[in-house]
Amino acid sequence: MFNTSIYKEAFGHMLTNKMTNNDRSILNYDKEPYLTMPSVDSKTEDTLAKYNPIRNVASIFAVDGEGTVVATTSNGKATIVGEGQALFESDDESKEIRFSSYKIGSLAKLKLAFVNDKHLDVEDYLSTKFAKRFAIAEESLLINGTGDNEPLGIMNTDIAKSNVDALTYDEMVKLFFSLHKDLRVNATWMMSDAMAMKVKGIKDANGNPLFNGESIFNKEVIIVNSLDDNTILFGDFSYLYILIRKPLSIKILTEKYIADGEYGYAGIERLDAKLTDVNAIKALVIHTEE
Repeated sequence: MFNTSIYKEAFGHMLTNKMTNNDRSILNYDKEPYLTMPSVDSKTEDTLAKYNPIRNVASIFAVDGEGTVVATTSNGKATIVGEGQALFESDDESKEIRFSSYKIGSLAKLKLAFVNDKHLDVEDYLSTKFAKRFAIAEESLLINGTGDNEPLGIMNTDIAKSNVDALTYDEMVKLFFSLHKDLRVNATWMMSDAMAMKVKGIKDANGNPLFNGESIFNKEVIIVNSLDDNTILFGDFSYLYILIRKPLSIKILTEKYIADGEYGYAGIERLDAKLTDVNAIKALVIHTEE
């Protein structure tokens, strides 16, 4: 429904406080004042993925109701089987993982002159600049979340961390090969801007740069500035499951700030995330003396 032009039009009327009875019916407004952003042009999703690039490599699920997901680790092999022979049984492992529902929220206030200006687009503002706030919050939680009333971030899970005194070519090679060969197929590097600058200074024995600005050992590098400047992650991030219980949704506050000539726009999002296999991601932590 969120990807229909009818919903988008009614949503636009809500944002400018010009809803008709038909709009209220389409939006189901009387039962749910927090309305999901329209997805006709995917602008909101694009913004979230742009400012939280982890979304581009993680596994994302939209789930209503109970948040139990069955994660399967495939360890089996395919082999030649003779005619009439039984197929070999694999030793795949499946486990149920329960997800919570953590709320991220933010509030924006817009002048009525902006809201009522036909040349300006409130929905565009909310799906870009406002959504950016949520993306930045998501990224921080996915990396550093404590698990206490918030998602458990990757750095606080039981992933293997190699602690070294210096960032060298050999340590990068060790990190690369520490990941199982099957997991390396879909692997990605993650590091902050500051760390990327350090890695760019590393060269092999022939003087060739390790990092060409896009990849290391033919594996994409994603900049994630929520990471510590002395940490590098390498792994298959599809094992990071992000459960979206409620996508970014907006509620208009037409009275609270009206004395100041403003409307308020409250936004919420409900999600949780879990790393389903701690062996899927490895970390290199450089401890440098000050």
